[in-house]
Amino acid sequence: MYPFIRTTLEAVGIAIVTTILLVDPDCSCSQEPINILLITFDDMNDWVGCLDGHPQVQTPHLDRLAKRGVLFTRAHCASPVCSGSRAANFTGLLPINNGVYGNGQKIERTMPNAVFLPQDLKRQGYHTMGTGKLLHGNSAAMLDEFGIKHDKFLPITGAETKISSAELNRPGPFVQHAIPRLGLTMPLNQMPRDREPKSDRIDSFDWGPIDAPEDEWTDTQSTNWAVAKLRQKYDKPFFLGLGVYRPHQPLWAPKKYHDLYPPDSVALPKVLVGDLNDLGKLAQDFGRFPITSGAHKTVVENDQWRNAVSAYLACITFADAQLGRILDELDNSPYADNTLIVAWSDHGWQLGEKEHWGKFTPWQRSTRVPLIIVPPRSAPPQGFVPGTRSERVVSLIDVYPTIMEMLGLKVRPDLDGTSLRPLIADPKAEWDRVAISTIGRGNHTIRSERWHYTRYFDGTEELYDFENDPDEWSNLAGKPDYIDVQSRLRDQLPIDQGFAHFARYGEFKVAIPSRGSIQVYGPGVEIINESNDVAKQHPEVVEAVQRYMESHPRVVGYFNVPLEQ
Repeated sequence: MYPFIRTTLEAVGIAIVTTILLVDPDCSCSQEPINILLITFDDMNDWVGCLDGHPQVQTPHLDRLAKRGVLFTRAHCASPVCSGSRAANFTGLLPINNGVYGNGQKIERTMPNAVFLPQDLKRQGYHTMGTGKLLHGNSAAMLDEFGIKHDKFLPITGAETKISSAELNRPGPFVQHAIPRLGLTMPLNQMPRDREPKSDRIDSFDWGPIDAPEDEWTDTQSTNWAVAKLRQKYDKPFFLGLGVYRPHQPLWAPKKYHDLYPPDSVALPKVLVGDLNDLGKLAQDFGRFPITSGAHKTVVENDQWRNAVSAYLACITFADAQLGRILDELDNSPYADNTLIVAWSDHGWQLGEKEHWGKFTPWQRSTRVPLIIVPPRSAPPQGFVPGTRSERVVSLIDVYPTIMEMLGLKVRPDLDGTSLRPLIADPKAEWDRVAISTIGRGNHTIRSERWHYTRYFDGTEELYDFENDPDEWSNLAGKPDYIDVQSRLRDQLPIDQGFAHFARYGEFKVAIPSRGSIQVYGPGVEIINESNDVAKQHPEVVEAVQRYMESHPRVVGYFNVPLEQ
């Protein structure tokens, strides 16, 4: 199981011996060094062709990449939010070990001495390069060379995104903001905001075509930079990371991609009316709160569901086109045969399932991601067959150790994941691992090949049987026939050594650390976002929880404090 209780991670700071083992003892390979091409996507769920996620999606380049390597059909992220997932992937550590649970935390602050994958590779003899969105923060600091910093609004420039106070205060159902250069009025979807404006910029929960040249888009520019790097010569093996921003919102793409998906003809995701009814209030809040996007109710009331699905599909195909460009360049380069290729998305995205839009939920559409690994042609593991699928449950936390082992390099002992190399050699190999995702502190979800179990910070639970309920429509938690399964999975959840208890009191979340002061978050969506500790503003919440714990000395872990207390 995962080494949840870390030993002295500071030991990682000691310089690692920079020896490159160019020969894997279990492969038939040459002596030339192996390079790494890592492609990441943002917010791309399992709606890709090779995963059969949506019947109309066009992802020819992800599909051809899968035919070259191993497609992991049950891969899940460590945290279904950008900062948490990327911090976990590049440190090889779960959120409880690196301190990044959501977009409110940055790995540079929670773990200033963290060793990232590219830095580990550099210490062992690699030249490291990257462009676009890699970390949800300062990607340049972990690389020798950094290219284009992503801009989610391009081709709309920074100056064009700024909303005046007059526009913000103008009466109407939504803020109208004109961009004369492109002949546009924002938002394209003409919907009101559900989230409180965090700035005077146009809202990102928007979709539609923008008829601007592709070279003006941030993903095109990042891919241009990466393509240029493959045309250069290097005196050592290299790591090249390409962070493709789409299909992250705003769901804008060049018009030709939107034209592929006429809204009137797109298939909507399967949903169940009343799907949240058998869940606890906290789970319902996760579904209905506009946490990272807008509310499903608003999308439906404004007749925008099909338009949004169409735009999301367009953005996936646009992102897929960038993958095609970098693969074509690699195949025409001197590095075609000696490069390990890894492609993943940081997390999924929901488009109305369980009344939710966005990510940061424990459910399948939010955590399941594409993951494809292609061994170098010059050094494939014995038994590897191109174009195979592994149905084993794996985690993106496993990618870091996989890369290191595939390259024959020293693997850090503190990493939380396990190398996927045995599954690359034999996709049906025995595998007793589970995939764990953390959705804010105290909320963990765990997947085995059949079961999906979630425990929230207030002690409420969910359990789904994938064999009979792949859409997660029937919550089995608490039913007598499933108590043993539920208990077995609960025992495998990670233990957060930093916090002794979590509790809910009305509309507030209370985090009780092992050491230090009680923290309070809320009300409303802040119970999930945790962007600001309001314990000083709400001493009555702290006092109520303390009284409850004094009168219930045996209470442990996760619990709900009745309001009358």
